[in-house]
This record gives sequence, C-alpha cells and structure tokens, in this order.
Amino acid sequence: MKKIFFLLLAILPLAALAQNENRRVSIEPHAGMTVSKMHGSALSKDETWKTGWTAGAELEIPLSTYYSLTTGVDYALIGTGFKEEKEQYSSAKSWINAAYVSVPLQIKAYSSAVKGLAVHLGVEMGLMTSAKAHAKMTSIRTMDIGDGMSSYFLWENYQRKESEDVSGKFRNIIYDIPVGLSYEWRNIMLNATYRYEIRQAISQKINNYGFGSNAVTARNHAILITLGYRFKL
Repeated sequence: MKKIFFLLLAILPLAALAQNENRRVSIEPHAGMTVSKMHGSALSKDETWKTGWTAGAELEIPLSTYYSLTTGVDYALIGTGFKEEKEQYSSAKSWINAAYVSVPLQIKAYSSAVKGLAVHLGVEMGLMTSAKAHAKMTSIRTMDIGDGMSSYFLWENYQRKESEDVSGKFRNIIYDIPVGLSYEWRNIMLNATYRYEIRQAISQKINNYGFGSNAVTARNHAILITLGYRFKL
C-alpha cells in the first residue's frame, strides 16, 4: 500500500491535464456498490469478501488549470463476510454489516493520455452509525407426519436467522486514505476507490486474568464502485 501511495504522489504532477479550463465548481450525486472484508486478531473466523452499497455526493472545486480539490459526504455499508460452515445436513453463513458516514478531502488530477480519466488521493474521516453481526442457518430435518411420529423419508429445508448489535466493539470514528481512479464521459462519472484504514475499526484490550493484557484489532478493507452525474454550478 505504501508503494502505491508514493507512486501516485510521483505521477500526480505528470498526469495532470488542463481539463479545468472553465474553472467551474461542480457537484456529483452518486450511488453504487461496496466490496469489503475485515482482517485482524479481533475476528475468530476466516474472513471473506462481502458486498454492500453506498451513496453520497461529491463537490469538486478547481484549484488551478491542472488540479481540483474534492470533498463531500458518503454513506457506505461495509464490514466482512465469514467462511461458510458446513456439516452433512446443515450449513451456517455469518457476516458483519458496519455502516459509516464519511467525509473525504482529496486532490484530483486528470490524465494527459486519456481524456476524462483522473486519479485521486486524500484523507477521510468516517463516523460509525451501526454495526450488526448476522447469521443464517440452513438445515434439513425430518417432517412430523402426525401422532408424534416423524418420517426419515420426508425431509424439509429449515432456515433460522439471527442478528446482534456489535457496535460496542467498534470505534466510533475511523480515519483512512482513499485512493482511486475516475472516468468521466458526458458528465457521467464512473469511480473506483480503495480505502486504506489507518485508524483501525476495532481496537480492544483483553485482560489475561492477571497475566497482563493484549490488544485485539481488526481493520476494514473496502472498495467502493459508484456511478454518478456531474452538475456544473
């Protein structure tokens, strides 16, 4: 991640193009999907990627002929999935949904090779609004055929869902570095951003019953893909 960060810092001056010749402020409402997972010692199961959704708006302010400053607000449902647990006649899926309202501040520069293509890099603060752990259990069981009898030949699918509020385990505020690419065509904006979390979502101290304490942590890894429309003000 550090190599990508410094590489983008190096190419920003080279990749800029005079696409801000009108110097007009614009706003871009957008919506899309998230692909995310968490990783860290605070999680006791094998993590997998999960999907969610995001929506928000971006304000772009031209700073010069070459660069823009962008800010705005985003709501994103991220978190993590866990590897499905399977037995002969049952399975269990579990995941965590963590919702954040984020405010980014980024520098944006346009590509000299492809019109409409831009790179962006900055900092972002996220406020956690909710975090819930979900589980869905599926099993096959015998059917009751009456008079207290059951049949081993007549089976039915059975599902059970559970949900638990785990927001107390999460930090209320996180910080991350958003880095990504965008492409504009006739005011339609396609954007892909990876958020590298520098203040981890979970950081707790665990007491080892008189033998000291150790910290357990977990970090969000989130990719946001959005489609929006740019209105020039």
